[in-house]
Amino acid sequence: MQIIAGDIGGTKTLLRLVNVDQMDRKEVAEERFESGAYATFELLLAEFLAHHPGSIAAACFAVAGPVLDGHAEITNLSWEINSAALLRKFPLGKLSLINDFYAVALGVPLLGERDLRPLQRGRRQPLGPMAILGAGTGLGEANLVHDGIRWNVVASEGGHADFGPQDEQQAELYLWLQKRYGHVSWERVLSGMGLVNIHNYLTGADTEYDEKVPAEIAALAAAGDAMANRTFEVFVDIYGSEAGNMALRVLARGGVFLAGGVAARNVDRFTDGRFSQAFLRKGRFEPLLAEIPVDLITNPKVGLIGAVEMATRLL
Repeated sequence: MQIIAGDIGGTKTLLRLVNVDQMDRKEVAEERFESGAYATFELLLAEFLAHHPGSIAAACFAVAGPVLDGHAEITNLSWEINSAALLRKFPLGKLSLINDFYAVALGVPLLGERDLRPLQRGRRQPLGPMAILGAGTGLGEANLVHDGIRWNVVASEGGHADFGPQDEQQAELYLWLQKRYGHVSWERVLSGMGLVNIHNYLTGADTEYDEKVPAEIAALAAAGDAMANRTFEVFVDIYGSEAGNMALRVLARGGVFLAGGVAARNVDRFTDGRFSQAFLRKGRFEPLLAEIPVDLITNPKVGLIGAVEMATRLL
């Protein structure tokens, strides 16, 4: 049987065709599309199916945006995707639309050592709960629990919970953000937008966020700019703090995993010990946290891997 899995974002869309049997999954084809080149997702999917004709038993599309009752809107793109409409138009058998971070979480148990960069070894319990968080355009959070048969995602909007400052400078940052936004969530400081907010606070600038600005701050830091380097220090401290919070909330003895583009593109910032120190800074619970493995996901296709898993589960 054949399935289609997709990872759909505002910039790019990845589609993968997979042969599935009881023993194995074998990739048949994978294509990358520039999302903005297509007026609708239906036009893009039609092109992919024209390239790879055949019977499709199931499909899963992971989308960068909210999904409600089989309807999805893509953040930073004018697309709307409706599962019922897709099933009427295309011979897809069964179909699931899921949020892209939900797909990332599904993909985590399928990753190998080469897909991960250890930040803390700990002692992993193979079926212990896992916590996943990822700072990208926004902040995604999810948990995984095993029911004795398979891993199940516990979805979360924890990125919109209240930010908790950990020192005097973070407290001042919080007050600065509160004057601008009212409610200050973790996402306001722990995301691409958060990196820009921290830099603006430190420098007194008023730079508007777009996808290029975090890379510009990273370039300044690499060139030795003191404020850009301090921006990353504060950002990594906050990242470690919230990762530790997630580990405590679910006792993530199966591990904590960092996803999202900011960490993947700035690995050196997370491997110098600063992140681990912030992760462990939980008072008398530091010994417990020291036992929990922490890994940075380096495989950029983890969401596509998760979409393959969900499509397979539909069979």
